[in-house]
Amino acid sequence: MYDEEIEKAVLYYIIFDKADYLIQEDDFVVDRNKKIARAINELRQEKQEVSMISVKSRIRANQNQVLEYLSKIGDNIYGSNADELYDKLIKLSQKRKMFNLAHEILKNIENEDITVYSQKVIEKINDITNQTEKELTLTEQLVNTVTQIENNWKNKSDYSLYTGLFDLDKKMCGLHNQELTIIGARPGVGKTTLALQIAEKIASNDKDVLFISLEMSEVQLLQKMIARDGNINSYKMKMGTLEDEDFDTITEVASRLSQMSININTKIRNVQQIELQCRKLRNKDKLDLVIIDYIQLLKSNEKFTIREQEVADISRRLKLLSLELDVPIVALCQLNRNADSGEPTLADLRESGSLEQDADNILFLYQENGQDTENNITTIKIAKQRTGETGKVKVKFDKGKSAFRNLVTGG
Repeated sequence: MYDEEIEKAVLYYIIFDKADYLIQEDDFVVDRNKKIARAINELRQEKQEVSMISVKSRIRANQNQVLEYLSKIGDNIYGSNADELYDKLIKLSQKRKMFNLAHEILKNIENEDITVYSQKVIEKINDITNQTEKELTLTEQLVNTVTQIENNWKNKSDYSLYTGLFDLDKKMCGLHNQELTIIGARPGVGKTTLALQIAEKIASNDKDVLFISLEMSEVQLLQKMIARDGNINSYKMKMGTLEDEDFDTITEVASRLSQMSININTKIRNVQQIELQCRKLRNKDKLDLVIIDYIQLLKSNEKFTIREQEVADISRRLKLLSLELDVPIVALCQLNRNADSGEPTLADLRESGSLEQDADNILFLYQENGQDTENNITTIKIAKQRTGETGKVKVKFDKGKSAFRNLVTGG
């Protein structure tokens, strides 16, 4: 699975035509070509010019033989296409690496934990297939940035990732791809209800949502959604004291919900499983938003001496996953008991300060002292927003019907 002439041709284009192709030493099989590739990468790392003379000086061999070989490596390239040859070189290299990986899997699979090992295999496959992604110059980065700004302007009426809570969306412009958002609250304040409402709102815009719950069953989650959409008291649903007409509403709501692309998963227990599931869905183009309820119940298959280190690793993995898959990730978080006594702060995030560092946005859900508790007026505090301002918004929490409502007429 190699072609010596292709190897020499690619090296020729790099040395004599100054092509900026990314290569690795193991993309080559012929020993002399491997040495030349190593010399080229050393020169690039030191920001020195790649030329026949500079490459020759890096190779510990008979200098005259090296010069003679370098001068002849382009003898058979006439009429060839440089990009096509480079593409062929990389594909041959990838085939060899995949072949070696397959043998490694056969050798190790019997003694490995399948969940952890499958994740390692996926990472190795990604390393192999992503090899040709070159580092962009500042000019290229600026072009991409300006293009993104222009796209934002063109799509300023795109509300597909908005939460549906008007005042919150006004401050945050909805959720954003590549961002990790933490929603923190004490138990019973409504963080799961809020997350479900956001999931449903975004799914209603033809988006694919993965909702991972480590605390509640599918039935409990769907009951919340039916209660909100059908304006039915969830306590009556739980106790079985519904009226006959309620069942018509429930049937109608269930039919409508079944048309939405919300994938509820209550079996996942560790961050590696989340990564695996998200990549599977993204590869099928079936992932636009990930919600995790909640982060303190999440484990890692890696070994850590203290829980804070584990949460830090989980937090970092989720942030990197949002960047890799280009989707927003929302993770719910339990706050310390200190948050019961007043307004939550970033210090109230349980078990890890890394959540504060890794998250792009941090929202706190709570009822302020002296607030209208009779009408369940709840505050959403934007404690951190990497690309925007902090602040507070008010919403009404209708706990009986599992809904957050805007504080506007008819809301």
